[in-house]
Amino acid sequence: MKKPGRNDPCWCKSGRKYKHCHRDTENQPPVAIHTVIQTLGSFKKTKKCSVPQTLAHECSSKIINAHTVSKSSSLKAIAKDGHVLKISIDIKSNVAPKIALVETGINNASTFSGFCSVHDKKLFSPIEDEPFKAVPLHCFLVTYRGVAKELFSKAYASKTFDFMKTLDRGKNLLHQVAIQAAASTFGTNNALTVRDLESIKSKLDTMLTSKDYSGLSYAVFTLDSPPPIMGSAIVGPTFDFNGDKAQDISNDPDIMPDYIAINSFSSEDKGYIVLSWLPEHAKTCRKLIKQFLDKKLTGDSLAAFMILLIENFYMSPSWWASLDSDIQGLVKSLYSQGIDTYTDGDSINIRCPLFFPRITNILTYPMI
Repeated sequence: MKKPGRNDPCWCKSGRKYKHCHRDTENQPPVAIHTVIQTLGSFKKTKKCSVPQTLAHECSSKIINAHTVSKSSSLKAIAKDGHVLKISIDIKSNVAPKIALVETGINNASTFSGFCSVHDKKLFSPIEDEPFKAVPLHCFLVTYRGVAKELFSKAYASKTFDFMKTLDRGKNLLHQVAIQAAASTFGTNNALTVRDLESIKSKLDTMLTSKDYSGLSYAVFTLDSPPPIMGSAIVGPTFDFNGDKAQDISNDPDIMPDYIAINSFSSEDKGYIVLSWLPEHAKTCRKLIKQFLDKKLTGDSLAAFMILLIENFYMSPSWWASLDSDIQGLVKSLYSQGIDTYTDGDSINIRCPLFFPRITNILTYPMI
């Protein structure tokens, strides 16, 4: 790449002249590693209560680490010595993501500092202090908490991508271009996701304050024992239960993809997987549920679906140890394909025997 003239627009599209932007970047001292650690650490200290503004007057000053997957009724059921397993990505890998397993204490697993102590107790008591029931209120609450967590995490990621743009200091021009391109691409995609999630959460906020949950559709899969994979997320599914393309994600930023919330947890020695969505996302979501019902799929398909699509999930150490090395490799491969933003094609292999609990009941609202 040829260097621009000093008075030319900077190649990074900042709108500034090159001499006022990237001309001297190569000669600047690189960002020190301790600065990177401190800055990223400061982002993680973000605390806020995620309730709508109309309920903000009830907030306490204490923001807590709220669990998106219940510690007492869910994580304890699959933990070993107070720990669960989380799949992690080794970002040092330059060629392909290196998958590793990390032990996580159940006090920290699935938490985010996104609710005050008053609202964490007041809002979610029906699903924390009572047995789960496949009723609108309970399905709404697991959905609402998961969406709040996802929006909170994406807002944190926005700060990370902005900071990433400063990491080209002391690099040559080609490295500067690569860093800025990556930060811009990830940042733009993340900003679109934040916009989508803000729109979804706004509609859920209206349901919360009106106490009318009839606008939320859902499918509840009851399992005969706690699922060895538990998690919470909302995603725009790109693949279905067969591993085929579920929807085309438009390049038009004004077209929102269909989103589905996924929550996997346990209550009173049973397992539950709740898939939920808003009416405007029904086309893809209803198609997924109908496919599952028509093909009479099993819990293994739900497990593979979660591994492929969500990041905020935790696994039973005992279950993982019971899998042979080939199946463990398949799980890692499936997760790797899910996080690879460059996965091409119209299908992906999600066939994987995971020995998930048996499905004893499926309830859909509205009926499918």
